[in-house]
Amino acid sequence: MATNRDKQIGPVCDEDAAYRAIIAESYPVCHEMCRRARSSFLPAIRLLGREQAQAMEIIYAYCRFTDDLADEVPAAQARCYLQAWKSMIDRQLRFSSLPARNLDLSFLSEIVTAPKDVVVLASGVAAVVERYGIPPKYILDVIEGVQQDIDFRPFKNFAELEQYCARVASAVGVACLYIWGFKGREVPSQAHDCGVAFQLTNILRDLREDAERGRVYIPCDELKSFGCEKEDILKGVVTPAWSDLLNFQFERTERFYRSASSVFDLVSDQGRKVFGLMFSTYYALFQKLRRNKDQIFRQKLKLSRWRKIWLLARWAIVPPRSLHLVERPANLRSPVVSPSAG
Repeated sequence: MATNRDKQIGPVCDEDAAYRAIIAESYPVCHEMCRRARSSFLPAIRLLGREQAQAMEIIYAYCRFTDDLADEVPAAQARCYLQAWKSMIDRQLRFSSLPARNLDLSFLSEIVTAPKDVVVLASGVAAVVERYGIPPKYILDVIEGVQQDIDFRPFKNFAELEQYCARVASAVGVACLYIWGFKGREVPSQAHDCGVAFQLTNILRDLREDAERGRVYIPCDELKSFGCEKEDILKGVVTPAWSDLLNFQFERTERFYRSASSVFDLVSDQGRKVFGLMFSTYYALFQKLRRNKDQIFRQKLKLSRWRKIWLLARWAIVPPRSLHLVERPANLRSPVVSPSAG
């Protein structure tokens, strides 16, 4: 006679088998997407155990594919692609066992050579979301963020910019925390600040590149307050007004990094190595931007290959027990940071 325990184990085993079957099909496709993208995050992902690393690559492949949908096509066409992709993902998240034949895949033939791979990707994302209890909102927020880039409108103030950062960066970070594991029942609020810090670093790094595409992500009220003109970016000269504004951006971003550093003590031991490497890599880039602010309008600054290798070796071999932040001068002015956007 089957005991209650046997009855409980049966469904769990079935769920594990179903998950492994989906991952076995989707992971090779997602791994190839990640390999082609040559992301600097891939070495960090490999510090995880096999199952967590595969889940992370699937989430990264989803983000990469979503971002690529909007590249090199007219805005109207990109909107259609993203809306179709969002509908497909939303339905797959709500009905993870939905057969592919019940999905509208007509839009895929216009954008990819292997539509089945996209179906496999969607199935893998839904499986990871269900397996690790990731709230679907964070997965869908990624699409919302890309849509904001397509329909770009200058941000009026920092509150609007922070909401954008939450969609394109914090949402992904929160999804990662669910995969790594964290202390407590709720995701630490500082996870939002980590995504904002990373995205603000991206914005500062890409100021010229974005300006050439007609996008300046620094809020309009701050540009006006400091007396800065967007056209100055393309001239390649950091004026005194821009120097002051950049200092203000650096101070605020530093504030977010300091808040985000507390996440280190709240993630699992395995996740701590990955978070530590990602955080240290982004923070090192941020410090390089800060030291070389006069070059920001002329070139895209990056960390050297050897610096990245050194950071990877440090966190892989003898992981530090804490994050190192640059000592903050006692007279450093704290910028006003708006309340965290949900």
